[in-house]
Amino acid sequence: MNVSLIAALALSACGPPPPPPKHCDDSGHACTWAGIPGSVGFNGDGLDRLSTKLYWTMDMLFAADGTPWFIDWNNHLVRTVEPDGTVKTRVGWIDPVFPGDGAPTEASGAVGTDVQLNHPTDLAQLSDGTVLIMAWHNHKLRKVDAAGKVSIVAGAGAGYFGDGTPARGALFKQPKALVVDAQDNQYILDQQNFRIRKISAAGVITTIAGNGLQASTGDGGPALMASLDFEAGSNPEPSGGLALKDGKLYIAETQTHRIRVMDLTTNVISAFAGTGTQGFFGDDGPALQAQLYHPRDLEFGPDGRLYVADTDNSRVRAIDLTTGVVTTVVGTSEAGLDASDDLLATNTRLMRPFGIEFDGQGNLFVSDTINSRILRVAK
Repeated sequence: MNVSLIAALALSACGPPPPPPKHCDDSGHACTWAGIPGSVGFNGDGLDRLSTKLYWTMDMLFAADGTPWFIDWNNHLVRTVEPDGTVKTRVGWIDPVFPGDGAPTEASGAVGTDVQLNHPTDLAQLSDGTVLIMAWHNHKLRKVDAAGKVSIVAGAGAGYFGDGTPARGALFKQPKALVVDAQDNQYILDQQNFRIRKISAAGVITTIAGNGLQASTGDGGPALMASLDFEAGSNPEPSGGLALKDGKLYIAETQTHRIRVMDLTTNVISAFAGTGTQGFFGDDGPALQAQLYHPRDLEFGPDGRLYVADTDNSRVRAIDLTTGVVTTVVGTSEAGLDASDDLLATNTRLMRPFGIEFDGQGNLFVSDTINSRILRVAK
């Protein structure tokens, strides 16, 4: 069912949002910013963000114009929060399509709510304002133009094909993460191909890291000869994450519980964080001696630190690039959902966060996935 058909019913079914707790803007405090914590489902568009049901949040993007975009993962939607605080679906239906597409006219630009998605996983933006959507279970990269029309940038189906050719005809196998550089080159984590691929600003795709084998080898050598390890199989979870800074590409290698870094000038790949053994250990010490547990999304904060969605530790951690020290910034020793909001971030429980993002003011937003909410930590 198209989401617009039930929006009016949703408006009459829910009352106004609850008032925000009084300390939400105090530095270091965490408050629910979108979703009804612990409530899973879909109750339509046009409701305030705090009265809108979500079904497992995945990631966010603050567009150049300040608009928050977010992925409502198990509703198969890409949505925005409008200036009046209400939620609007931009792309997708609440019914997925697998493995193909629901809009045969998409090549010429389809209305976003006519395009069916199957579990989108990442968002990014080009310098001209175009929003990119990683359509993970559709094996595609899509774009949304200024008029809201959706078309395919890359991906013609499942497989591995296309290096050295136009990206539109390339094959991916569950491409999960995406990051864009200042020249509009796009770096894609091709999860079940165990590779990192690059689409140049001219639209040509190449592989820049990974030999296609599911393992974790090659530190200190050429990235193309290294093996990478992400979740695989017939029904994996979204796995891996990317971040880019100063000519270096940081890769969350989820299955080996560590983060690696690739120098884009020398093409050498190295270990950066994590021992390779799952667990929680090492806060306030060197990141290479710390334990992570299925890390996923990576983002650089305004303070220059690398922030990590340490998913199965139910924490967000930060790594100082100068000292190499890792610290927990959100989450506690226990996964869950607190009865009250407005706690310090380090006293706030999370449940398997998959995504993190910063807004233009430096506030941290956490896609608290299994709690089906987005949490805001005040700067």
